[in-house]
Amino acid sequence: MRYIIYKEFTFEAAHRLLRNYSGKCSNNHGHSFRVKLSLEGQELDGKDMLIDFKEMKALKLWIDDTLDHVTMLWEKDPLAKYLIETGNKVYLTSKNPTSEHLAEIILQKACQLFENPRIKVHSIEINETCTTGVKIYL
Repeated sequence: MRYIIYKEFTFEAAHRLLRNYSGKCSNNHGHSFRVKLSLEGQELDGKDMLIDFKEMKALKLWIDDTLDHVTMLWEKDPLAKYLIETGNKVYLTSKNPTSEHLAEIILQKACQLFENPRIKVHSIEINETCTTGVKIYL
């Protein structure tokens, strides 16, 4: 058998897209992001769990410390300098801070937090609105 378990988290953040982009999203705007972490494995532990759901909160702690109530900007966005100088919390990205790139970043962090011989990260899903999102797998 293969078990896939998941836990969802939310956070608030703003972003804008500038790199090779010229649509409405080039304006700074915010979202209530939803993150769905899925872990998988074939072997349960001594408690008959893949992992205790409360252990999955380690990703939520990182999200809260790193991404919650920040402005996510491409590292070459001129707005970044002003926001940093005025004491705003900014998270700089090497690509446009799209849902796709955000999913890559969170997937990488989840792999650091949860990879072990018995469990692996199955996927990360990011929703920036109730009707749009991205899901990535390893």
